[in-house]
Amino acid sequence: MNILILGDGPEELAWAYALREHPQHRLAAACPGFKSMPDVPGGNDLDAALAINGLDAVICGGDPALRSEGLRRAASTGMRAIALHPPGPNADPYYQVALSRQENGAIVVPDLPARLHPGVATLEKALNEGKPNANRTVRYELEVGPDPDPSRGDLVGWVLPRVLDVVRALIGEIQAVTATGIPAGDHPTDSLVVQLRGAGGLQGEIRISAGPNERASLSVSSGASPLALDHDLDFRGPSRLIRGSFHDPHGVSAIELGTWDAKSAILRVLEDASPDHEPSPGLTDGTRAMEVAEAAARSLRRGRTIDLYYEEMSEVGNFKSVMTSVGCGLLLGTMFLMFAVAAAKSLGLDWAVYVAWIIPPVLVLFILFQFLRYAIKT
Repeated sequence: MNILILGDGPEELAWAYALREHPQHRLAAACPGFKSMPDVPGGNDLDAALAINGLDAVICGGDPALRSEGLRRAASTGMRAIALHPPGPNADPYYQVALSRQENGAIVVPDLPARLHPGVATLEKALNEGKPNANRTVRYELEVGPDPDPSRGDLVGWVLPRVLDVVRALIGEIQAVTATGIPAGDHPTDSLVVQLRGAGGLQGEIRISAGPNERASLSVSSGASPLALDHDLDFRGPSRLIRGSFHDPHGVSAIELGTWDAKSAILRVLEDASPDHEPSPGLTDGTRAMEVAEAAARSLRRGRTIDLYYEEMSEVGNFKSVMTSVGCGLLLGTMFLMFAVAAAKSLGLDWAVYVAWIIPPVLVLFILFQFLRYAIKT
């Protein structure tokens, strides 16, 4: 595939080097380009970059504005896209391309590779084979190092959306979120603890702290010996599965898993994806990760548990939302008109009563508009 990279930060540069190690893929261009790769065509013109002949896919990175605009433009043309995650401060960029996927078969793969790690499949098997009625819990503990970009030091807005997906893959759709952080407020930078309630009684917990190690441990507990996947944050080095704990009478055993290529795993998902079947991770997974992160921010701000309710993006859903807003406006307008007519009549303007006759045909027209939803394609 001929691939375009948007953005010139460390993440985008890592992707550029990764593409050079895959002979079946070619880095066609970069916007704005990389100083360390002068042979790669670059430039600040997004339109020109997206118009390159033979372009097959786009890696949407860069600042939030470029990420969201590049993702929207790529999806609108039906082009395959890898969305560096998070795509912005909220889920709006994903919402904007949700309908493009339904209309023209656009394929969007968020850069959330953790769920694809072979060790996660082992954790999922251990979770499902746990003892009946046992407390089944998934715990993800991370230590993140300082980032030169101050905006990326926000544990809720930047770090949490990148690690939520693998926990959601294990415990299912998240139904409630409770978060606490240090310092207080909805932008903690020292530590963050997020409690998650999943489907079927599964519980999740994410603990993020600032520190120099940049290591992570994803563990499951289901009544048997705890099992944990220990890895570095970017999966650049070897990982290992650790069974048991120091309090376990059987002791601790470790299985070395070696090095795993996260970017190759995401590229395989992009290659195998089809418009008829959403990839994993897919657009819904990226959207849910952003929605849960936003719920965690609300939990920090309000100091309480936030319950989550999901609705799929669709033309019918958009139509219902618009009609709800129009209906509320029509109700308020009707009340205002009735008061205005009554006031005019009290002032001796008897002809004003005929103005109220505009209300019945408007209401009938509004009711007829409701049947338009049957004309919308599925």
